[in-house]
Amino acid sequence: MYRIPGVLSAATTKPAPAVPPVRPAPGLPPGSPQPPEDGRATGPAEAIPGQAEDRERIALGLNDVVVRRLLTAGQDLQAALGLMGNHPASGKVRHAVDEMDQAIRDIGDIRDTIFGHPSG
Repeated sequence: MYRIPGVLSAATTKPAPAVPPVRPAPGLPPGSPQPPEDGRATGPAEAIPGQAEDRERIALGLNDVVVRRLLTAGQDLQAALGLMGNHPASGKVRHAVDEMDQAIRDIGDIRDTIFGHPSG
C-alpha cells in the first residue's frame, strides 16, 4: 500500500484496539453544589442560591424584548399599509399585522401563566 502524507488510508492490516467503556466517577464533581443536609431533593433552579430569581429576571427581560420587537415590526407594517393604498398585497400585510397582534397577546398569556405576573 502506498502512503501519501496528509491522506488517511481506509484499509488497515490490523483492527483498531477496543476502547474500554467510560464509567462516571462516584460522588459529585469538585466544585458542584452540595445537597442540603436534611436530604431533601432540590431542583436545578434551587441548586445555587438566587439562581431562580436570576432565571425569572432574565426570562421576563427576554419576554419584553420579544414583545417590543413584534410591536415595532407591526407598527412598520401598519405604516406600509398606509402607503400601499389598494395594492393587492395589502390584505396579506393586514393579515400579518393581525397575526403579530395575536402573538403578542399569546406571549402575555404565557407570561401570566408561567410567572403569575400580569402582562402590561
